[in-house]
Amino acid sequence: MPIQDIGEVFIPNRIGRLMKIEENEQTRFQFEIWFEYTRQTMTKLREGTLIAVKNFSSNQNETHYSILEIVSIMPIHYALGENPEGYPGFVMEAARNIATDWTSQEDRSEEDTTIIRCIAMPTGMEIIESVNGRELSQESALPMIGADVRVLTNDATREIVNREISSTEDYIFEAGKWLVNDTVPIYVRAEDFIRVHFGIFGFTGVGKSNLVSTYIAELLQASQERNRPVKIVLFDLMSEYTVLLLDQLLTLPQAWILAIGEYTLPGSVVEFLNGDNAQMNNAINHLLNSTLFPKPLERIRNQFRSAFSQLLNDRKIRFYQPPALLFREFIDQNDRVLTGGNLGGSRSIIFTLRDTLRQQYGSQPLSPQTAQQIRTHIEQIRQQHTNLTATALNNLSNFARLLENIQNQSQRTFPPQVTMTLEDIIEQLNRRNENCLLVIQSHNPDDLRDFAYELGRELFERRRRRGIIYPLVSFVFDEADEFIPGQYERDSSYARSAWIAETLARRGRKFGIGVGICTQRVRYLKTSVMAQPHTYLISKMPRRSDREAIQEAFGFSEDMFRQTFKFAPGDWLLVSYDATGLKAVPIPIHASDANERIRNFLQNQLPQIIQRQIIRQLD
Repeated sequence: MPIQDIGEVFIPNRIGRLMKIEENEQTRFQFEIWFEYTRQTMTKLREGTLIAVKNFSSNQNETHYSILEIVSIMPIHYALGENPEGYPGFVMEAARNIATDWTSQEDRSEEDTTIIRCIAMPTGMEIIESVNGRELSQESALPMIGADVRVLTNDATREIVNREISSTEDYIFEAGKWLVNDTVPIYVRAEDFIRVHFGIFGFTGVGKSNLVSTYIAELLQASQERNRPVKIVLFDLMSEYTVLLLDQLLTLPQAWILAIGEYTLPGSVVEFLNGDNAQMNNAINHLLNSTLFPKPLERIRNQFRSAFSQLLNDRKIRFYQPPALLFREFIDQNDRVLTGGNLGGSRSIIFTLRDTLRQQYGSQPLSPQTAQQIRTHIEQIRQQHTNLTATALNNLSNFARLLENIQNQSQRTFPPQVTMTLEDIIEQLNRRNENCLLVIQSHNPDDLRDFAYELGRELFERRRRRGIIYPLVSFVFDEADEFIPGQYERDSSYARSAWIAETLARRGRKFGIGVGICTQRVRYLKTSVMAQPHTYLISKMPRRSDREAIQEAFGFSEDMFRQTFKFAPGDWLLVSYDATGLKAVPIPIHASDANERIRNFLQNQLPQIIQRQIIRQLD
């Protein structure tokens, strides 16, 4: 691919030398480069810097430069070496002299005892220079040991990291700025990012939720600009995206928080959404107090009052309305509760009771009234049969307790404008003419996992049967280790959510369904799902077991990880096999801050939204 006319490709007067090549299990080869030490060079060289070195394909007509990426930088002074061992007096004196050498060599190397030692990995690309110009191509040969190593300019780096990506024509979004120099944007192909899955892995405090929010906002914006609708379904276990996606919820027509069960929300919010307008102020206050705010936004919590009022007035909070469960379905789901264990001489009584209940109540919806009738029936059986075994009595008690839970459930019915059924959601996700954002929350993690299973299964089967591949849908699992654990009990909600996540990760791409997995505890993830993403972002991972899990799944070397230890919040290593210009090469980036985006929304966009609503009401 020809390189556009970008002027200088190499930074002048910053030349190193390739000193060593070693084989590496993860990256195929590892290269050691020495630069003459100056304080200026030490300051300018960064992990992630791209460098070029002549390779063995060079001839009298063409010069081929292998492109490498620096992953580790270390200044070395040979008067002391790497280990300060020896007589303490001599070592201390040597160290005292070394400090002067570091500071005296500003922009010119004057001491042959000082070097900058860099470790680099291959990118698989090369620059070919000839009389016809420059061309970017796949690497054709190994670099030459002893050859000069040149640092690429920012313009050349921009061309390489965004190879074959057009910022004006392609369906892309900006993943962030190159960490070495923030004038270089890093672009990601949106369809590849969604369809072949992504993973975000980082420890507490690195900005994982912030990044998820930023990328969702970027995807929705890019899809709108390119008229390529995308659907985002985010499973929000900690209920932290009400704030982080507030701007999208209030500006996107088809965007909602979906509560699985009314106990997910404060009582005053439930009452207001059910038609009690007198609860408005209480609902705003209780929603403010119960919502998880990022620390940078915590101090301006009260500035969210108008935004939360808008959420409530616009009915941006909906309740999931599950399909009516027939009693026969309930008894099938809980058959082990009633008939499990060693029933002994009570076996025939319990099984007869089960068959009688199925015949008498099986076709009835399991309402609180039906549950009360069945509990009465069970109590009559207990009174008639005073010689039931302990196991049988225990089973009857457990089964009656399940019915009591249903009996005690609220009989509240919500107006249609604040409810969504499974059919409503499936129809919305398959509609091709508009973006959609669903933030799914629940007070009960089991309910959230079960809903993920039901929605994912129904959407997958509907698309598979009808051959639907668009629009793209991304199922994003925040705190993914709670949805896709490596170990779980059979027939548990963990088993169901893990099953659907694996199904979508393995087969969903054929039908336009992708998966996003985001977690800080990588080692607890199901291995078969973790290995599926083709794009992943990694920040600090202090636990060795988590780092080893990533290394095993993605072929990440320890040298690559080392640079993440000094990352600030918002710094990430971006690696992709499909979505970026450089394939399978880690690119250090700094992502936009979602907190700043939300602040700007509160100050600039929200007042306009409120003003437009007032004008509509007056008209």
